[in-house]
Amino acid sequence: MAEHIRTTRRGDELRIGVSPQLVVDLKNQKNYIEVEGIKIPYKKEVHFSDDLLAGKRKNVYQTAVRYYYRQACDVAEGMEAAVKYRKRANFTVREIS
Repeated sequence: MAEHIRTTRRGDELRIGVSPQLVVDLKNQKNYIEVEGIKIPYKKEVHFSDDLLAGKRKNVYQTAVRYYYRQACDVAEGMEAAVKYRKRANFTVREIS
């Protein structure tokens, strides 16, 4: 069975997952990923039809949530890897010959 991803909705804001958490602004699409208190802009559009948001077709809703959340997790993992690389690169001393 596929994993159930927690979602909460307050007004036009839909929060998907726990950490990282994809925050979708259903009204203006100013979406972001929140991880460890850092907000990473998420430029992809995320769309849910009104019937999915109303709780109809729950299996389709969960499939869409998993799809968008997996993409957001990939972005967050890439950002984390880039930050670690940047920190490591800043401390690397190279000898010039």
